[in-house]
Amino acid sequence: MKTSEIINLIESHAPTVFAASWDNSGVQVAGREREVAKLAVALDPLPETIASAIESGARFVLTHHPLTLEPRLPNKLDGFHEVLRMLLSTETTLFSSHTSLDVQIAGPVSWPARDLGLENIKVLDETARAGDGEILGFGCIGSLSSAMSFDDFAGKVAELSGCSVLSVCGPLPEKVATVAMCPGSGSSMMDEAFKAGADVYITGDVKYHPAQEAGGAVIDVGHFSLEEEMMRRFALVLRGELEPNGVDVQFFKGHDPFAYYVDGIRHKSLS
Repeated sequence: MKTSEIINLIESHAPTVFAASWDNSGVQVAGREREVAKLAVALDPLPETIASAIESGARFVLTHHPLTLEPRLPNKLDGFHEVLRMLLSTETTLFSSHTSLDVQIAGPVSWPARDLGLENIKVLDETARAGDGEILGFGCIGSLSSAMSFDDFAGKVAELSGCSVLSVCGPLPEKVATVAMCPGSGSSMMDEAFKAGADVYITGDVKYHPAQEAGGAVIDVGHFSLEEEMMRRFALVLRGELEPNGVDVQFFKGHDPFAYYVDGIRHKSLS
């Protein structure tokens, strides 16, 4: 399939028109129109990821996070410069489905809600409606089929996310029946989640002062774990549609940039 056809297919799942106004979803670095034999999918456009993708033969790379949110010059020899060098020298396309994918609640962004067995899943913060009337927006909220203790629920979240360390703030409920979540940096939506009736809110990147003011239980699983799995699942969706057309789709694993010390023992990441 041609480069433009790959873009059209990605856009059918996550149209850039629905991205947030501050975002930079879409083409990050343009490559020439060509027959694409391999698509690489990853969470972040890091130099090591781009290098591995290009070495594998991919000439189209899809990431969740953009290369940059604001225009900048390659005026110093850093990771941004190196990614540009590799992409431009091989005429490889880099495309980002960032908030354009985040607002697609029926898509892979809501995989934790589905794996937790939440019912009656609804958008937490509506931002738009698709042509078919589907509600789009950030975060979701739903109900467990049976209420459970907070400790049992936290254990399920740890198992699901692969995180051995969970950061928890806010008053803990005796029982968890209604759950809201927003993968990535979603601390700004905490109040909205609890106003909507959530007993627990799952997100990442919760800062100190918002944690002090949390109106309910918040489980911070970090930015990495839920979005890494989201992109792995998005790769599977694209593989099912592209491989019958002769395009190989490969997911390139990322890594959590944080390391953690638990009881003096260093752990490379939460997982």
